[in-house]
Amino acid sequence: MNKTLKDTRKLVILSLMLAITMILDFTPLGAIPMGTVEATITHIPTIITGIILGPVAGLIMGLAFGLISFFHALIRPVSPFSLFFINPIISILPRMFIGVAAYYAYALALKLFKAKLAPLAIGVGAFVGSLTNTILVLGALSLIYGSKIEAMLLEAGLSTKAYLWAVGVAGTNGLMEGIVSVVIVTAICSVYFKQYKS
Repeated sequence: MNKTLKDTRKLVILSLMLAITMILDFTPLGAIPMGTVEATITHIPTIITGIILGPVAGLIMGLAFGLISFFHALIRPVSPFSLFFINPIISILPRMFIGVAAYYAYALALKLFKAKLAPLAIGVGAFVGSLTNTILVLGALSLIYGSKIEAMLLEAGLSTKAYLWAVGVAGTNGLMEGIVSVVIVTAICSVYFKQYKS
């Protein structure tokens, strides 16, 4: 495949993933109800971009995802927690590592599992990418806004430390998001690599 065609395909994929991210972020489609929790899937296009196009494209897509989150929180906050995402350290910085982490986890797993187990390697990359989003965002929230979060939880009748709240969210929503990410990303990337990997 010539370089022009590859560059065109990369641009098309980035544009498509950006459009999907915007749709997921600004509509209810970005959250899947799973019992008592919701699994957010807005970060999935960033994971897919990283695994398919590499760490640089993953970084760019993560930056775009972060900017979308930032402006969403700025112009249409949906909860008191949304206001925290006006801080770029919360909304933008953690998202820049999603696609990068997903790619390197995938690449390492692919070396370990070999080509025959490529879907498993994709799943590893997807889970690591999702976990990166969860840990970095919740960690930043706890470190920067811990006292405010604790006050908000207390008003809701919950007396707990911010870091324990973060661990609880990571263990429920974060785990579900990781599982959903593995299923969706593995399916999409496997089809892509089967058709276009050269």
